[in-house]
Amino acid sequence: MKKNSVAAAALAALLLSGCARTADPTPVWQTDLPVTGVHIELSGAELLSDAPVLYAHTREDSARNHYLDMPAVQAEGAPVVTFYGVTAEDISLVFLESIGDLYVDYDRVKPQVELDYRLTQGDDSVSYRLDTAYNFEFTVKTQQGSDTLLVVSRRSDITG
Repeated sequence: MKKNSVAAAALAALLLSGCARTADPTPVWQTDLPVTGVHIELSGAELLSDAPVLYAHTREDSARNHYLDMPAVQAEGAPVVTFYGVTAEDISLVFLESIGDLYVDYDRVKPQVELDYRLTQGDDSVSYRLDTAYNFEFTVKTQQGSDTLLVVSRRSDITG
C-alpha cells in the first residue's frame, strides 16, 4: 500500500511540474518595427519562418484577388510575443483566418484575454502568450504611425 501512495505522489509531482512550466524567455526572433520603431520579440516556441505571407483585409478582397505581402512570423508551439516601449492600449489584435496560403482578417469575433491569449504587462513591455492554435494580426499604433505583424501559430500537440 505504501509503495502505491509513494508512486502516486511521485506521479502527481511530475504532472504538476509539467503544468507549472513556463515558456523559455529566450527570443527565437526579434526586430524593430519599421514605422513605430517598437522592438518586438518572439519566444517560447520554435521559429518556422519570418517570411511575409499573403494577406487580404476581407473575404471580399480575397475574392477580388486583392492581396498584400504582410510581415509575418510563423512558430510551432505557444509563442510569447513581447513588445517594448508601448502599452496594451497601443496594440490591437484580430484573429486571422487561413484559407490555404492566404490569411484574412476574421473580425466577427474579437480575441479575449485569458481565453485566447494571456496578457502580461511589465514596466516597459507588453507580452501576449498565444496558448491557442489561432493566428493573430497585431497592430501597433504610436505617434510615429502604425505597424502590422501577423503571428501564425502551429500546434502539433493540438489535433483538429
